[in-house]
Amino acid sequence: MTDLLKGANSFVPSVPLRVGVMQGLNASVLLVTAQGRVRGGADLVFQGQPGHPSGAVRHLGPHDGADWLQVDLPAVEAGVDRIVIAASSGGGPLGTAAPTVAAFAPDGTMVVRYALIDATTETACVLGEFYRRAGGWKFRAVGQGWDDGLAGLAADHGLEAARTGAPPPVPAPIPPQPFPRSAAPVAPAFAALLRHPAKTGYEAAAAQVQQVQQLRSGPPVPPAPAPAAPTAPGGWDFGAEFQPYAVQERGSQVVTVPSNVPPGPVIVEFETSGDDYICVYTLDDRNKDADLLVNTTLRDPRHRALAVAPEGRRLRIRVSCERRWTLKVLPLSAAALLDGPLEGRGDDVVRYTGPLADLVFRAKTDSNVTVYGYEVGDGGTELPENDILLVNEIGKVRSSSPMPPGPLLLKLSADGTWTMRARPV
Repeated sequence: MTDLLKGANSFVPSVPLRVGVMQGLNASVLLVTAQGRVRGGADLVFQGQPGHPSGAVRHLGPHDGADWLQVDLPAVEAGVDRIVIAASSGGGPLGTAAPTVAAFAPDGTMVVRYALIDATTETACVLGEFYRRAGGWKFRAVGQGWDDGLAGLAADHGLEAARTGAPPPVPAPIPPQPFPRSAAPVAPAFAALLRHPAKTGYEAAAAQVQQVQQLRSGPPVPPAPAPAAPTAPGGWDFGAEFQPYAVQERGSQVVTVPSNVPPGPVIVEFETSGDDYICVYTLDDRNKDADLLVNTTLRDPRHRALAVAPEGRRLRIRVSCERRWTLKVLPLSAAALLDGPLEGRGDDVVRYTGPLADLVFRAKTDSNVTVYGYEVGDGGTELPENDILLVNEIGKVRSSSPMPPGPLLLKLSADGTWTMRARPV
């Protein structure tokens, strides 16, 4: 679980999510464009209009201490840039409630949480928003309040009729979908964790990760309300879904990843500020350096690398860095999706699910640049032994390489900026 402070953000799996708004508040959603405004009345989803015409967002209603939403990230229309999660009280101030939002993956694991702890007289707020980034989705903790309730919040996102009281023009409403009775409720222990006010500072993440680990090591916890089976974007079903793990430290450290990360390939994300010589290795069963994940002097780096969580023991990682840093272990579904022009900086992991194509690649760096491809097939949890070398250049790179059809996993190494796209053949 990633527990966020106001203004922070985190990648989330690009899968259907169940989103709960705690503390007895009413949940609502606005689907907005890149200009931050709805396209019409249908882009507001709440109790009185419980379904979006696209089917991507539904208001499921109250259940087990939360007001629940279904947010199907792969089904969100291309014209929607952000999915705004709002909470309203119906009149009373939010300052007495400490509004909390949490999102759950299809297997019931909590992937992100945010608690607004500094609300005062506001009666509605934007708790957070899902937004597109690098072909995937991130969640940002917003925590902005409105004294004039949901009507004022909706008006400031383009529904001016909401503030005047005039009904916005909307299509025929979608019949409400009752909360699935077959779905297991949120376990009481997790409900208590959600309702607990968030701490501040770096201690918050460590304390809450420890709480989750203690819960996971006890009796089996019923999953959060979720669909019967995960649906990954673009037909992607390679690699297991799991609760992302994050740790923040300073200096050279050894990290032992929790046992809830299953064996198989995962994404390791490393981020820090400033410039420093940084090395990140996995450790083998003799506690010696195994695979080199990060080796950079890039300023303010954010690198992603492929690692393999071993069978029968926990994944262990050694970090050599003098500054404060953040390390995350993510499922493969968190990788950016190559479904159009993609740009980045530093090492990365990318998913491709399209047809036969040429990889058009550009980079600007003073060092070696490589891109390897893995034909992962449908399903499974093991990387193939044979990789495909697509790019191997030094300095300024302008290349195109033949690429097999997806599903394909691309591993990119570059100490600089880059762009890529798949050119159909």
